[in-house]
Amino acid sequence: MMFTWWILVVALAAGSSYAFEEDCCSAEDRKEVAFMWHAAWHSSYTARRVTIMRAVWEDLVHNHPEAREMMKKKGIESEDTPEFRAYMIKVVHGLDNLINLLDEPLILEEQLHYMADKYGAKVGLKKSYFEAIIDSFESVLPKVSSCFNYGAWHRCFNRLGKSVSEKVQA
Repeated sequence: MMFTWWILVVALAAGSSYAFEEDCCSAEDRKEVAFMWHAAWHSSYTARRVTIMRAVWEDLVHNHPEAREMMKKKGIESEDTPEFRAYMIKVVHGLDNLINLLDEPLILEEQLHYMADKYGAKVGLKKSYFEAIIDSFESVLPKVSSCFNYGAWHRCFNRLGKSVSEKVQA
């Protein structure tokens, strides 16, 4: 019985890894993304995180002004407040969590489902919002990472965004 359970776990893990490979976020891509991310978001860079997230935010609202409405729904009226900075750090931590789970496909999939439920249906985020933030991160991060691998980032980040956004409103 235990052997059968083990085979099932291995098969599920292999299936999840295969699905990840189909989305082109290969093991090498995941390693590159983790390296780039940790270089940019090391724990000693808290102030830098806020600066980068502000740049991501500015890119986002420049291209999608309606994003400001989401902040207003959260009670954040200005980008010059501690609440705004705290929210930006919260977004970074959510992304950090996903990136750190890239090599754990079963756990990652559960986390993606959780995020889709939490931020999609309950908060009212739309698929287009996820796609927009993907674009903004891809616009800003190459400017702060000397070894940014756009291809790896694009493949893996789109995989994450796609997994969350396909479970939320159009």
